[in-house]
Amino acid sequence: MALGREEIRRKSEGSTKGSAPEGFVCHPHYRDCNTLVKLPALDDGDTVDYDVALIICGIISDNSWSTGWFSRSADGSNVCERGVPLAAADGNVFYFVSHRTYKYPVYVSWDHWRVPKTDTDLPSSFSSLPIDPPPPSLRNGGYMEDLEGRDQSCRVSGVIDFCEQAHLVPAGEREWWDINMGKSSDLEIQSALNGILLRADLHRSFDVGTWVPMVKEGSQLVVYVVRTADVSNQFAALWHDVEMQKLVGIDRRCLFARVAWVVLSLHHEFLSIRRLARDNLLVRMKGGELKEMAPEAFQQFSRSQLRNPSPTKRPRLQAVEEDDGVIVATELGWGDEAGDEASDDLMEDKEQQLFSADDDSDPYKRGRKRVRSPAPLLSW
Repeated sequence: MALGREEIRRKSEGSTKGSAPEGFVCHPHYRDCNTLVKLPALDDGDTVDYDVALIICGIISDNSWSTGWFSRSADGSNVCERGVPLAAADGNVFYFVSHRTYKYPVYVSWDHWRVPKTDTDLPSSFSSLPIDPPPPSLRNGGYMEDLEGRDQSCRVSGVIDFCEQAHLVPAGEREWWDINMGKSSDLEIQSALNGILLRADLHRSFDVGTWVPMVKEGSQLVVYVVRTADVSNQFAALWHDVEMQKLVGIDRRCLFARVAWVVLSLHHEFLSIRRLARDNLLVRMKGGELKEMAPEAFQQFSRSQLRNPSPTKRPRLQAVEEDDGVIVATELGWGDEAGDEASDDLMEDKEQQLFSADDDSDPYKRGRKRVRSPAPLLSW
Protein backbone atom coordinates (compact mmCIF):
# COMPACT_ATOMS: atom_id res chain seq x y z
CA MET A 1 0.00 0.00 0.00
CA ALA A 2 2.06 2.93 -1.28
CA LEU A 3 0.85 6.40 -0.34
CA GLY A 4 1.34 9.43 -2.53
CA ARG A 5 2.97 12.59 -1.21
CA GLU A 6 -0.34 14.45 -1.04
CA GLU A 7 -2.07 11.66 0.87
CA ILE A 8 0.82 11.45 3.34
CA ARG A 9 0.66 15.22 3.84
CA ARG A 10 -3.10 15.13 4.37
CA LYS A 11 -3.02 12.25 6.86
CA SER A 12 -0.20 13.74 8.93
CA GLU A 13 -1.17 17.42 8.72
CA GLY A 14 -1.46 18.96 12.16
CA SER A 15 -0.95 15.62 13.83
CA THR A 16 0.82 15.15 17.13
CA LYS A 17 2.25 12.16 18.92
CA GLY A 18 -0.38 9.82 20.30
CA SER A 19 -3.24 11.73 18.66
CA ALA A 20 -4.81 8.78 16.85
CA PRO A 21 -8.33 7.69 17.92
CA GLU A 22 -8.40 4.64 20.17
CA GLY A 23 -10.60 1.61 20.61
CA PHE A 24 -11.18 0.69 24.27
CA VAL A 25 -11.40 -3.02 25.14
CA CYS A 26 -12.76 -3.85 28.61
CA HIS A 27 -12.77 -6.90 30.88
CA PRO A 28 -16.46 -7.66 31.54
CA HIS A 29 -15.97 -9.35 34.91
CA TYR A 30 -14.76 -6.33 36.87
CA ARG A 31 -17.04 -3.52 37.99
CA ASP A 32 -14.47 -0.74 37.76
CA CYS A 33 -10.93 -0.11 36.53
CA ASN A 34 -11.66 -2.61 33.78
CA THR A 35 -10.21 -1.10 30.57
CA LEU A 36 -7.96 -3.96 29.55
CA VAL A 37 -6.20 -2.29 26.61
CA LYS A 38 -6.50 0.72 24.32
CA LEU A 39 -5.69 0.13 20.65
CA PRO A 40 -4.97 2.82 18.03
CA ALA A 41 -7.84 2.86 15.54
CA LEU A 42 -5.70 3.37 12.45
CA ASP A 43 -7.59 1.30 9.89
CA ASP A 44 -10.10 2.83 7.48
CA GLY A 45 -12.93 4.66 9.24
CA ASP A 46 -10.99 4.86 12.53
CA THR A 47 -11.39 1.14 13.14
CA VAL A 48 -9.40 -1.72 14.64
CA ASP A 49 -9.12 -4.98 12.73
CA TYR A 50 -11.31 -7.56 14.50
CA ASP A 51 -8.88 -10.47 14.18
CA VAL A 52 -5.89 -8.36 15.23
CA ALA A 53 -7.78 -7.18 18.33
CA LEU A 54 -8.66 -10.82 19.04
CA ILE A 55 -4.99 -11.85 18.94
CA ILE A 56 -3.87 -8.91 21.11
CA CYS A 57 -6.55 -9.48 23.75
CA GLY A 58 -5.98 -13.22 23.57
CA ILE A 59 -2.27 -12.84 24.32
CA ILE A 60 -2.99 -10.68 27.38
CA SER A 61 -5.80 -12.98 28.51
CA ASP A 62 -4.17 -16.38 28.94
CA ASN A 63 -3.58 -17.15 25.23
CA SER A 64 -7.33 -17.28 24.61
CA TRP A 65 -7.53 -16.02 21.00
CA SER A 66 -9.14 -19.23 19.71
CA THR A 67 -12.15 -18.95 22.04
CA GLY A 68 -12.35 -15.15 22.40
CA TRP A 69 -15.10 -12.87 21.11
CA PHE A 70 -16.31 -9.28 21.48
CA SER A 71 -19.52 -7.65 22.59
CA ARG A 72 -20.66 -4.04 22.84
CA SER A 73 -22.32 -4.79 26.18
CA ALA A 74 -20.86 -5.95 29.49
CA ASP A 75 -23.38 -8.79 29.74
CA GLY A 76 -22.35 -10.17 26.36
CA SER A 77 -25.77 -9.73 24.77
CA ASN A 78 -24.72 -7.33 21.99
CA VAL A 79 -22.24 -9.58 20.20
CA CYS A 80 -19.94 -8.01 17.60
CA GLU A 81 -20.06 -9.73 14.24
CA ARG A 82 -16.92 -11.76 13.78
CA GLY A 83 -14.52 -10.27 11.26
CA VAL A 84 -16.21 -6.86 11.10
CA PRO A 85 -13.80 -4.01 12.02
CA LEU A 86 -14.34 -2.49 15.46
CA ALA A 87 -15.15 1.21 15.09
CA ALA A 88 -13.78 3.46 17.84
CA ALA A 89 -16.78 5.78 17.46
CA ASP A 90 -19.16 2.99 18.48
CA GLY A 91 -17.83 2.96 22.05
CA ASN A 92 -16.21 0.35 24.25
CA VAL A 93 -16.09 -3.33 23.42
CA PHE A 94 -15.88 -6.14 25.97
CA TYR A 95 -13.63 -9.13 25.47
CA PHE A 96 -15.13 -12.49 26.42
CA VAL A 97 -13.58 -15.95 26.48
CA SER A 98 -15.72 -19.03 25.82
CA HIS A 99 -18.94 -18.64 27.81
CA ARG A 100 -19.90 -15.15 28.91
CA THR A 101 -19.77 -16.20 32.58
CA TYR A 102 -16.14 -17.37 32.42
CA LYS A 103 -13.87 -15.06 34.40
CA TYR A 104 -10.61 -15.40 32.54
CA PRO A 105 -7.15 -14.60 33.98
CA VAL A 106 -4.63 -12.17 32.51
CA TYR A 107 -0.86 -12.13 32.32
CA VAL A 108 0.73 -9.39 34.40
CA SER A 109 4.16 -9.72 32.83
CA TRP A 110 5.88 -10.90 29.66
CA ASP A 111 8.10 -13.01 31.93
CA HIS A 112 5.02 -15.07 32.84
CA TRP A 113 3.77 -15.53 29.28
CA ARG A 114 4.36 -18.87 27.62
CA VAL A 115 4.70 -19.26 23.88
CA PRO A 116 2.55 -22.05 22.36
CA LYS A 117 4.49 -25.29 22.14
CA THR A 118 4.02 -25.92 18.42
CA ASP A 119 3.24 -23.93 15.28
CA THR A 120 -0.22 -25.48 15.13
CA ASP A 121 -1.03 -23.98 18.55
CA LEU A 122 -0.46 -20.44 17.25
CA PRO A 123 -3.34 -18.33 15.92
CA SER A 124 -4.32 -19.84 12.58
CA SER A 125 -3.14 -16.77 10.66
CA PHE A 126 0.40 -17.26 12.00
CA SER A 127 0.48 -21.06 11.78
CA SER A 128 -0.52 -20.93 8.10
CA LEU A 129 1.76 -18.02 7.10
CA PRO A 130 3.94 -19.16 4.17
CA ILE A 131 7.63 -18.91 5.14
CA ASP A 132 10.28 -20.44 2.91
CA PRO A 133 12.95 -22.57 4.61
CA PRO A 134 16.45 -21.10 5.04
CA PRO A 135 18.94 -21.61 2.21
CA PRO A 136 20.70 -25.00 2.39
CA SER A 137 24.02 -23.16 2.69
CA LEU A 138 23.04 -21.93 6.17
CA ARG A 139 23.68 -24.76 8.57
CA ASN A 140 20.90 -25.02 11.19
CA GLY A 141 19.33 -21.91 9.72
CA GLY A 142 22.39 -19.73 10.22
CA TYR A 143 23.13 -17.00 12.76
CA MET A 144 22.39 -13.30 13.08
CA GLU A 145 25.48 -12.35 11.08
CA ASP A 146 24.01 -14.31 8.16
CA LEU A 147 20.89 -12.11 7.90
CA GLU A 148 22.30 -9.75 5.28
CA GLY A 149 23.08 -12.60 2.93
CA ARG A 150 19.77 -14.35 3.57
CA ASP A 151 17.33 -11.41 3.52
CA GLN A 152 19.24 -9.17 1.06
CA SER A 153 17.18 -6.10 2.03
CA CYS A 154 14.95 -4.58 4.73
CA ARG A 155 11.96 -6.88 5.27
CA VAL A 156 9.64 -3.88 5.39
CA SER A 157 10.87 -1.29 2.90
CA GLY A 158 12.87 -3.51 0.55
CA VAL A 159 15.73 -1.00 0.80
CA ILE A 160 19.23 -2.49 0.61
CA ASP A 161 21.20 0.26 2.37
CA PHE A 162 21.47 1.08 6.09
CA CYS A 163 20.05 -2.25 7.26
CA GLU A 164 20.65 -3.85 10.64
CA GLN A 165 20.17 -7.20 12.31
CA ALA A 166 16.95 -7.21 14.35
CA HIS A 167 16.10 -9.93 16.86
CA LEU A 168 12.51 -11.13 17.07
CA VAL A 169 12.87 -12.28 20.67
CA PRO A 170 15.34 -9.66 21.99
CA ALA A 171 18.83 -10.83 22.84
CA GLY A 172 18.34 -9.62 26.42
CA GLU A 173 15.51 -12.10 27.01
CA ARG A 174 17.76 -15.11 27.53
CA GLU A 175 16.03 -16.30 30.71
CA TRP A 176 12.64 -16.28 28.98
CA TRP A 177 14.21 -17.96 25.95
CA ASP A 178 15.76 -20.79 27.95
CA ILE A 179 12.41 -21.56 29.60
CA ASN A 180 10.25 -21.28 26.48
CA MET A 181 12.42 -22.12 23.48
CA GLY A 182 15.56 -23.79 24.77
CA LYS A 183 13.79 -26.72 26.39
CA SER A 184 11.74 -27.60 23.32
CA SER A 185 14.39 -27.26 20.60
CA ASP A 186 18.05 -26.68 19.87
CA LEU A 187 17.22 -23.18 18.66
CA GLU A 188 19.59 -20.47 19.93
CA ILE A 189 18.61 -16.88 20.58
CA GLN A 190 21.34 -15.71 18.18
CA SER A 191 20.01 -17.96 15.42
CA ALA A 192 18.98 -16.34 12.15
CA LEU A 193 15.64 -18.12 12.68
CA ASN A 194 15.11 -15.47 15.37
CA GLY A 195 16.00 -12.45 13.26
CA ILE A 196 15.13 -10.27 10.29
CA LEU A 197 16.93 -7.51 8.45
CA LEU A 198 15.47 -4.03 8.98
CA ARG A 199 16.43 -0.54 7.87
CA ALA A 200 17.95 1.38 10.79
CA ASP A 201 14.98 3.68 11.49
CA LEU A 202 12.46 0.85 11.24
CA HIS A 203 14.67 -1.25 13.51
CA ARG A 204 14.57 1.44 16.19
CA SER A 205 10.79 1.81 16.01
CA PHE A 206 10.58 -2.00 16.08
CA ASP A 207 12.66 -2.20 19.26
CA VAL A 208 10.59 0.37 21.17
CA GLY A 209 7.38 -1.46 20.29
CA THR A 210 5.84 1.04 17.87
CA TRP A 211 4.85 -1.74 15.47
CA VAL A 212 4.67 -5.49 15.20
CA PRO A 213 4.64 -7.89 12.24
CA MET A 214 1.00 -8.96 12.10
CA VAL A 215 -0.66 -11.55 9.87
CA LYS A 216 -4.04 -10.46 8.54
CA GLU A 217 -6.68 -12.23 6.51
CA GLY A 218 -5.34 -13.90 3.40
CA SER A 219 -1.91 -14.64 4.94
CA GLN A 220 -0.86 -11.04 4.45
CA LEU A 221 2.04 -10.05 6.71
CA VAL A 222 1.87 -6.34 7.45
CA VAL A 223 3.38 -3.64 9.63
CA TYR A 224 0.80 -3.08 12.36
CA VAL A 225 1.25 0.05 14.48
CA VAL A 226 0.17 -0.60 18.07
CA ARG A 227 1.79 2.33 19.87
CA THR A 228 1.59 5.97 18.77
CA ALA A 229 2.94 7.73 21.88
CA ASP A 230 6.46 8.07 20.47
CA VAL A 231 5.69 8.84 16.83
CA SER A 232 3.60 11.30 14.88
CA ASN A 233 0.65 10.30 12.74
CA GLN A 234 2.99 10.57 9.77
CA PHE A 235 4.63 7.31 10.80
CA ALA A 236 1.27 5.54 10.81
CA ALA A 237 0.35 7.13 7.48
CA LEU A 238 3.57 5.84 5.97
CA TRP A 239 3.79 2.38 7.46
CA HIS A 240 0.62 1.10 9.12
CA ASP A 241 -0.87 -1.83 7.21
CA VAL A 242 1.97 -1.84 4.67
CA GLU A 243 2.67 -5.35 3.43
CA MET A 244 6.08 -6.66 4.42
CA GLN A 245 8.58 -8.40 2.18
CA LYS A 246 8.51 -12.18 1.98
CA LEU A 247 10.12 -13.90 4.97
CA VAL A 248 12.68 -16.66 4.58
CA GLY A 249 14.10 -18.92 7.27
CA ILE A 250 12.06 -17.50 10.18
CA ASP A 251 10.72 -19.54 13.08
CA ARG A 252 6.96 -18.86 13.40
CA ARG A 253 7.01 -19.14 17.17
CA CYS A 254 9.74 -16.49 17.34
CA LEU A 255 7.69 -14.25 15.07
CA PHE A 256 4.61 -14.61 17.26
CA ALA A 257 6.65 -14.20 20.45
CA ARG A 258 7.76 -10.80 19.14
CA VAL A 259 4.12 -9.76 18.91
CA ALA A 260 3.52 -10.92 22.48
CA TRP A 261 6.65 -9.14 23.75
CA VAL A 262 5.18 -5.85 22.56
CA VAL A 263 1.54 -6.58 23.40
CA LEU A 264 2.34 -7.40 27.02
CA SER A 265 3.41 -3.80 27.55
CA LEU A 266 0.17 -2.34 26.17
CA HIS A 267 -1.92 -3.09 29.27
CA HIS A 268 0.32 -1.33 31.80
CA GLU A 269 -2.30 1.38 32.30
CA PHE A 270 -4.83 -1.33 33.20
CA LEU A 271 -2.45 -2.83 35.75
CA SER A 272 -1.59 0.57 37.19
CA ILE A 273 -5.22 1.64 37.67
CA ARG A 274 -6.10 -1.67 39.35
CA ARG A 275 -4.71 -0.18 42.59
CA LEU A 276 -7.97 1.78 42.77
CA ALA A 277 -10.22 -1.22 42.11
CA ARG A 278 -12.64 -2.76 44.59
CA ASP A 279 -11.91 -6.39 43.80
CA ASN A 280 -8.97 -8.70 43.18
CA LEU A 281 -7.58 -9.46 39.72
CA LEU A 282 -7.22 -13.07 38.57
CA VAL A 283 -3.77 -13.62 37.02
CA ARG A 284 -1.77 -16.43 35.44
CA MET A 285 1.65 -16.82 37.05
CA LYS A 286 4.97 -17.94 35.57
CA GLY A 287 4.56 -21.53 36.69
CA GLY A 288 1.06 -21.73 35.23
CA GLU A 289 -0.80 -21.44 38.53
CA LEU A 290 -3.72 -19.05 39.01
CA LYS A 291 -3.53 -16.36 41.69
CA GLU A 292 -5.57 -13.38 42.80
CA MET A 293 -3.85 -10.01 43.14
CA ALA A 294 -5.31 -7.52 45.60
CA PRO A 295 -5.56 -3.83 44.57
CA GLU A 296 -2.71 -2.88 46.92
CA ALA A 297 -0.41 -5.24 45.00
CA PHE A 298 -0.54 -2.83 42.05
CA GLN A 299 0.73 0.23 43.93
CA GLN A 300 4.21 0.02 42.41
CA PHE A 301 2.85 -0.19 38.86
CA SER A 302 1.86 3.47 39.10
CA ARG A 303 5.50 4.56 39.41
CA SER A 304 5.88 4.87 35.66
CA GLN A 305 5.18 8.37 34.36
CA LEU A 306 4.21 6.88 31.01
CA ARG A 307 0.70 5.64 30.36
CA ASN A 308 2.00 2.51 28.67
CA PRO A 309 5.81 2.37 28.70
CA SER A 310 7.65 0.71 25.83
CA PRO A 311 8.55 -2.98 26.22
CA THR A 312 12.09 -2.02 27.23
CA LYS A 313 10.92 0.34 30.00
CA ARG A 314 8.08 -1.65 31.55
CA PRO A 315 8.31 -3.04 35.08
CA ARG A 316 9.14 -6.69 35.67
CA LEU A 317 7.57 -8.68 38.46
CA GLN A 318 10.46 -9.93 40.59
CA ALA A 319 8.83 -11.03 43.86
CA VAL A 320 5.41 -11.21 45.48
CA GLU A 321 4.07 -11.30 49.02
CA GLU A 322 0.97 -13.37 49.74
CA ASP A 323 -1.63 -13.34 52.48
CA ASP A 324 -3.90 -16.38 52.64
CA GLY A 325 -3.11 -17.20 49.00
CA VAL A 326 -3.80 -13.68 47.70
CA ILE A 327 -0.93 -11.54 46.38
CA VAL A 328 -0.93 -8.34 48.44
CA ALA A 329 2.45 -6.80 47.53
CA THR A 330 4.88 -6.94 44.64
CA GLU A 331 8.51 -6.10 44.05
CA LEU A 332 9.15 -4.72 40.59
CA GLY A 333 12.29 -4.19 38.57
CA TRP A 334 12.39 -1.04 36.45
CA GLY A 335 14.50 0.20 33.59
CA ASP A 336 15.91 -1.07 30.35
CA GLU A 337 16.26 -4.74 31.23
CA ALA A 338 15.28 -6.21 27.88
CA GLY A 339 18.43 -5.26 26.01
CA ASP A 340 17.15 -2.56 23.70
CA GLU A 341 19.78 -2.96 21.01
CA ALA A 342 18.74 0.16 19.12
CA SER A 343 19.11 2.35 22.21
CA ASP A 344 22.52 0.84 22.92
CA ASP A 345 23.64 1.57 19.37
CA LEU A 346 22.36 5.13 19.60
CA MET A 347 24.21 5.73 22.86
CA GLU A 348 27.40 4.35 21.36
CA ASP A 349 27.03 6.70 18.37
CA LYS A 350 26.57 9.67 20.70
CA GLU A 351 29.61 8.70 22.76
CA GLN A 352 31.70 8.52 19.61
CA GLN A 353 30.48 11.96 18.54
CA LEU A 354 31.30 13.42 21.94
CA PHE A 355 34.73 11.81 21.86
CA SER A 356 35.49 13.32 18.47
CA ALA A 357 34.12 16.67 19.62
CA ASP A 358 36.61 16.75 22.49
CA ASP A 359 39.53 15.90 20.23
CA ASP A 360 41.81 18.96 20.37
CA SER A 361 44.46 17.54 18.07
CA ASP A 362 43.48 20.12 15.46
CA PRO A 363 44.56 23.56 16.78
CA TYR A 364 42.12 25.30 14.43
CA LYS A 365 39.03 23.62 15.94
CA ARG A 366 37.36 25.34 18.87
CA GLY A 367 34.44 24.43 21.11
CA ARG A 368 32.34 21.28 21.13
CA LYS A 369 30.41 19.80 18.28
CA ARG A 370 26.69 19.53 18.83
CA VAL A 371 25.39 16.00 19.25
CA ARG A 372 22.61 15.75 16.72
CA SER A 373 19.39 13.83 17.20
CA PRO A 374 18.87 10.69 15.13
CA ALA A 375 17.80 11.28 11.56
CA PRO A 376 14.03 11.44 11.06
CA LEU A 377 12.14 8.45 9.70
CA LEU A 378 12.27 8.45 5.93
CA SER A 379 9.76 7.11 3.42
CA TRP A 380 12.14 5.29 1.12
